[in-house]
Amino acid sequence: MAKEKIVSGPNAFRLLSLNNKSNGPTYPVSVDYTFLTDLFNLERSYASDSVVMFRRQSHPLRKFHVTGMSIRLMMTIFRRFNTEGALVGVPIHRLYCLMNEEYEEGGSKEQFYAEIRKFIELGLLSVSRDGIVNEWKLESFKRKTSRFILFNPLVFSKGFTDLEVAAQKLYMYIVSRNGDKVKAEFKEFIESNSWIYTLTHKSRPSQVRQLLESLKSLEPVEGQPLLLEGSVEKDLLGRWSVRCVLNPVYLVKHIEGAHYRMVPQAKIPYSKTVARLRLLLEHFRIGEVQFLDNGRFFLKLAQLLHNASFKTIRFVVARIKEMLQRNGYDQHMLQAIQSELQNQTFVRFVEIMKDTGVYAYLGMGDGAFDNARPLQFFRSANQHFTIKTFKRTCIRAFPLLRQRFGEALRSEIINMIQPSRPGMTVEYETFFLEDFLIDLAQSKTTRTA
Repeated sequence: MAKEKIVSGPNAFRLLSLNNKSNGPTYPVSVDYTFLTDLFNLERSYASDSVVMFRRQSHPLRKFHVTGMSIRLMMTIFRRFNTEGALVGVPIHRLYCLMNEEYEEGGSKEQFYAEIRKFIELGLLSVSRDGIVNEWKLESFKRKTSRFILFNPLVFSKGFTDLEVAAQKLYMYIVSRNGDKVKAEFKEFIESNSWIYTLTHKSRPSQVRQLLESLKSLEPVEGQPLLLEGSVEKDLLGRWSVRCVLNPVYLVKHIEGAHYRMVPQAKIPYSKTVARLRLLLEHFRIGEVQFLDNGRFFLKLAQLLHNASFKTIRFVVARIKEMLQRNGYDQHMLQAIQSELQNQTFVRFVEIMKDTGVYAYLGMGDGAFDNARPLQFFRSANQHFTIKTFKRTCIRAFPLLRQRFGEALRSEIINMIQPSRPGMTVEYETFFLEDFLIDLAQSKTTRTA
């Protein structure tokens, strides 16, 4: 039973404080209309269905049948998956625990595991290994429809889950048809090909009337029945129909900017590496890197830096910040970093350049060239310097560079050669730091000789 009701005007955003494991009130849940329809469409094959053991020694299930656990799993998916229909780094047992956090009464673990396998076999859900973690994905999720159904958090209450599954499906079907229309009457004939018959498998008017009565008797909030009206009637042509009106107290109207999802943080191996990464990302004020590409970038980064020293991780985070500031996120960013880390001398070269101030004169090209520029510099300079001679040359070069270009190299083309006579074409000279350092080192060697 709900302990508290928060109401602010007709058809407003309502929260229920339920006896579940969630702190504070429980929010409505937003279910993709396409997924809901795909799930309900399973019932069309109910007549030719058979019981299947989806897991060895597990609970037997009908393949083309929406069970109470099917509904629980769907609600859990749309509470915990992100807006692209994916969930990264959450094992199946953790997903089961998240489901039980939402509901007032926990569900069977065996049924949940079997239902997951059923969803996968039916093509509604898939699971794959992305890098070092599992990734769940809704195969039938279609964001382009831009249509979703908002269900009141009463669907997580014990009163609702105690209803016959047919009554739960009937309520969800009515909400999907009427949306958030206040006091709009729902009406549908009871026929062999009607959705009510397909979903509930109830063909006799008395059976459907019992379902309506069970919905009318449900009061998630005391004194507020789920249905204001509900009847099964016969018209002059002898056709039976269902009529009902939803209580507007339980209708949820979408509010722009409202969040209905609570995506759990991925559980990642390499906890020591992950802790260091998060610490440094916050230190460099780029904590949002954890959420790039829905968390996949961070997971692959943790895998790449497993067993790396703190110094190396700091170097990588600094490079990521530099790349983000220049060009924003790029899908090839991680590949560029991986190439750089393959040679520890490269890391040392970059550290020396930054320590001596020479790095500011490296010069960058267009966006696609920026991330590869340090590695290009290293491949050229590495042939002419040891670590020791490179550091000496950088120390010597810095005052010359500052005198020539100021605090930093602003453009790849920086030297304008004035024409010898008026009217002649202005020429430009492209500056490359590696050529400058090599020439500087060689000029010193020549003088010494």
